[in-house]
Amino acid sequence: MPKILSTGMHLPEKLVSNEEMFRKFGRDPLEKVFERIGHGARYHSAPNESSGDHAIKAGRRALEAAGIKPEEVGLLIVSTDTPAFLSPATAAYVQHGLGLTNSAAFDVNCACAAFVTAMDIASKYTHADPQYGTALVIGTYAMSKFLDPNDSAAYPLFGDGAGAVVLQAVEGKRHVLASTLTADGSYWDYMGIYAGGSAEPASAEALASGRHNVRFLKKFPASLNKEKWPSLITSTLAKAALKPADVGMYIFTQIRKVTISEVMGEFGLPMERTHTIMEKWGYTGSACIPMALHDAIEQGKVRRGEPLVLCASGGGYSMACLAMEY
Repeated sequence: MPKILSTGMHLPEKLVSNEEMFRKFGRDPLEKVFERIGHGARYHSAPNESSGDHAIKAGRRALEAAGIKPEEVGLLIVSTDTPAFLSPATAAYVQHGLGLTNSAAFDVNCACAAFVTAMDIASKYTHADPQYGTALVIGTYAMSKFLDPNDSAAYPLFGDGAGAVVLQAVEGKRHVLASTLTADGSYWDYMGIYAGGSAEPASAEALASGRHNVRFLKKFPASLNKEKWPSLITSTLAKAALKPADVGMYIFTQIRKVTISEVMGEFGLPMERTHTIMEKWGYTGSACIPMALHDAIEQGKVRRGEPLVLCASGGGYSMACLAMEY
């Protein structure tokens, strides 16, 4: 089963601070919202940057850290719900940009659960077929491109960036311990970008109405992740004969810090066993877990040989949990 060789990440240059958001929308109640969810800043893409550009830069750094040449990569999976294009796949653009001349390449989109889903797919490919023995998995996000700057609910939340992981098959060692993917499609019309696809192609009317921007159409239950994450993690760990206390590091979707704290409290575990990045980079969606993983590794918080859990959820409503030994 494959192991993580390296990670890498990229942020765009444009910092958008909380103070800028307060000047735009008012300090009350936004300051209280930021205190609760933990968001301290975010970065937005330049006009000429796409999610594909962020992915290339993060992927290049991960490959360099692993000492892997581009032509050695057998599989590229790009996870995003802010693709550079409807078609072709963003992975095609990224593959060309990185010079991955011998890799398969495709996108995965199940919103913010896509990166963990892509890691699960890549682990199975690398284990099953030596052709895909080295994989590059990238989560990338450019939601600033789909934000209405006057939307006080959505505009303050999202930031852009990308995170990447290099996986490589290892003989005789089981690094990927267990995984669980699940979904509840009844939430499909709660939040999303509903114009621009085949259901409602891009048109002057769609642009004028703002339906090409991300919209919160219905309110997700505030406790949804708090209720779903513990059982998802517990059932995944049970497949590997592990308990929550056996895990050295948890990396969660970075939307609300209070939810992460509540779940860790339910397991009776200290916050030192998880890592958050929304304080620095806001919510980076399908990129947030690889970015948080990279940051935790850089800070020495993830140790080789210890169990690691990646737990993600995203609009739709999709969920993914992966337990592996780092």
